[in-house]
Amino acid sequence: MKTEGLIVHHDQDGVYLGHGWLYELTILDKVLVSYSEIGAQGNVKMESFNSRFKAENRLLFLEREDLPSLKIVVDQRIQYYNHVRRHSALESQSPIRYLKEKGKSGN
Repeated sequence: MKTEGLIVHHDQDGVYLGHGWLYELTILDKVLVSYSEIGAQGNVKMESFNSRFKAENRLLFLEREDLPSLKIVVDQRIQYYNHVRRHSALESQSPIRYLKEKGKSGN
């Protein structure tokens, strides 16, 4: 698998600052590494989404044999998550429906 130019973002604090791990990624694999300034607390809402998204779709992701097929599944699940899946925090509506309704009412 070609890794050159990929960006790996980690906000998992110190364990991912190890010299060996960084050497492999940046020098051997030519991957770019990105870090959150304040660790995992940097974006709590996004971390919550990532955690839930990975947990809900874990088996679908593990069944993929290559990066292109994984990308297709992730794209499909994001589409479902935004357009179909109801969210309790959004009055049991999908995010797109919620935004459309709030936009029409001017709230």
